Amino acid sequence: MDFADQRKYYNRCHFLESLAPDDERNLNIDGYGPEKVRGINWVDNLGRRIEFSDPPVFILFTGLPGSGKSTELRRLAARLRDPARGNFLPVLVDGENSLDLTNPVDVPDVIAAILFAVEREVLNAEGKDPDNAMEEGYFRRLWNWLKQTDADLTKAEFGIPSGPKLVAEMRTRPSLRNKVRTIISSHLSSFLKDARDELTLLEARAQRCGRSRLVVIFDSLEKLRGTSENWEQVLGSAERIFAGGAPHLHLPVHVLYTIPTALVSRRFEHVSFLPMIKLANRDGTPFQPGVDAARELVRRRIPDHALAEILGPACEDRIAELIRWSGGYPREIVRLLQSALANEQLPLAQADFERIFNELKDAYRKIVPADAFDWLARVAAEQYYTVLNDDHRQIADQMLLNNAVLRYVNGNDWFNLHPAVAEIPGVQAARLALTAAAKPAP
Repeated sequence: MDFADQRKYYNRCHFLESLAPDDERNLNIDGYGPEKVRGINWVDNLGRRIEFSDPPVFILFTGLPGSGKSTELRRLAARLRDPARGNFLPVLVDGENSLDLTNPVDVPDVIAAILFAVEREVLNAEGKDPDNAMEEGYFRRLWNWLKQTDADLTKAEFGIPSGPKLVAEMRTRPSLRNKVRTIISSHLSSFLKDARDELTLLEARAQRCGRSRLVVIFDSLEKLRGTSENWEQVLGSAERIFAGGAPHLHLPVHVLYTIPTALVSRRFEHVSFLPMIKLANRDGTPFQPGVDAARELVRRRIPDHALAEILGPACEDRIAELIRWSGGYPREIVRLLQSALANEQLPLAQADFERIFNELKDAYRKIVPADAFDWLARVAAEQYYTVLNDDHRQIADQMLLNNAVLRYVNGNDWFNLHPAVAEIPGVQAARLALTAAAKPAP
């Protein structure tokens, strides 16, 4: 394979990229083959809940990083936009662009980000320039109200060029963010009423543009995890705003929020959780439809003739090994492909091929602490994600967020270890000890 082709296919395998619905690399995993490899068709399930409902729906959705959640939400938005179906005006809000996901969040941050994105989308639908038109819109009025409510905001340290800049400035300026939160928390009912009234007016404007209704899809909130120093504070802030049915985040329009996967272990109910591609049944026997879907995912990134040049005569056996090591984790499949393409000599020699998986195992060894070995052995044996106590919760959540533990659906949901985690000697020893302890005494 020449340098130009190797570089081309390497860039087709960027594993942090979410794909647009019309991207040729995008595989509709839930629509591929005769059997559902993730339990249900997730876009169809979410889409119907929105399309069929007269009252505004409120949906919580999550998925492990790299499971394809953002790609599926973009597919959902395209479906809802279709005039032959719901003819909605979908508004995708990217939490990474509108919030500081490394610090605690609060209701005003989320509501302001939604209003900002919705107003821009409606102005686009009306054929107006959002940057110019928003100067006299909701955020100009909100900023004026905030300044009238607290004179401190007139000081130079809090000054911002114009109302619509408020969301961006809150994201990057903690002092301003905290000041705005304090003001709004003292007038929360008034703020929420004004925000909901504004969304009702924006939906009416969308309807005058020929759309049936608005749908807000708030993505990337599942990436709220903070740093090692403020992990619990950040996750606790997400738990506070979404707990108890999240009454402050219900809106007069359809809305779907992503939430951190760790919240599921905190007894959150009615959360849709996107699983991995099921490669095997719970008893370990192969599930061929899942293997076929993973193989097609590979083919969408790199065609068969190029794969043969990369992996050599044993191409199909090596692809099967790569898929097995992924555990059905879509991002891992693409990442392993990119690792193969980074090699200087192609096709891959056996030692270079094995090094890809050795590096994968080394990476997981670094994120799995020794005090998690016994619990991981229990997950493998029981196939459930059970948090032992509050002290254990952070370790368990970290194992889930780092994909050391993977979730599948097979009628009911179940969990298993990432193949690289199952190979860690300490985990293997813990599994043997658990098996020995379960045997009846002679």
